[in-house]
Amino acid sequence: MCNGSGFARFSQATGVSYADLSTWEGFYDAAGKFYDWSGGEAFCALDYPIRSVELNALEHGSGDFYTKNGWYDTNNAVFKESWMQFARSLAQGHVVVSDLYSNTQVMTGDVLSGLGSSAAILYYNDTVTYRDGTQEPMDLHVLPMPKTAGADALMTQAGVGLCAYKTTDQKAEAAALFVRWLTENGRNLDFVAQTGYMPVRNGAFDAIENYDKFPEPTESYRQLYAALKIMQENYTPLSEPRFEGYYGKVSQLYDGLRKMQQELPARAAAGESIDTLAEETWALLCAIH
Repeated sequence: MCNGSGFARFSQATGVSYADLSTWEGFYDAAGKFYDWSGGEAFCALDYPIRSVELNALEHGSGDFYTKNGWYDTNNAVFKESWMQFARSLAQGHVVVSDLYSNTQVMTGDVLSGLGSSAAILYYNDTVTYRDGTQEPMDLHVLPMPKTAGADALMTQAGVGLCAYKTTDQKAEAAALFVRWLTENGRNLDFVAQTGYMPVRNGAFDAIENYDKFPEPTESYRQLYAALKIMQENYTPLSEPRFEGYYGKVSQLYDGLRKMQQELPARAAAGESIDTLAEETWALLCAIH
């Protein structure tokens, strides 16, 4: 999700286009160009960077990289190289791990874009308010998640779900009827269009192109669902890990990266090896058990 007003200036000055953000290679290259052009500002805040690393690694043919204790096989060379691609960009200040959700940093002009959940659309304003108090239209542009060039694209499948307690047959039937009612094509589209979530029925996806009841700002929602439709048609969904204790470890990783990203860019600018700095972030991941 990009600050369109800011991106237009960046694009005019450098020639970088939205199309360049379709691959991870182009994404990280654009991040570096924005950092140089802007005088040291981060291009993108990532809400779930480890997930981006995972999908990129899998698209490169890494195979399974989880261990029995629900963390990562640090001997998997493809997974590590995917991490290092992200880490080199982080070490130079081209990208950052978001404070919590990237929409806040985009709306205050701290970063030009944010990579996270489709439901973040709910929390974007029409206006960017910069730290100096100046404002301009957000002109939000929503793009599909980057993918690995030349590989079959993957996307995250995550979010809320429905469940029912096992009680009586009557209540079980009522729960089933409610789920069928809620996920009927038209009703499902009405529901998700107000929340930014992906539809759960192919028929609902098919109806997006002619849907006319998106909330304001309508154009931003149209772009979101156009991007989601591209992903639904061309990407393979992949569920997030479900290991016990996994998300606690991820939180530990993100907290560590947020601390490191406060000093790594200055060290890189002072001449320290980018690869060495990136290896420090890898050591952090390896230290988590």
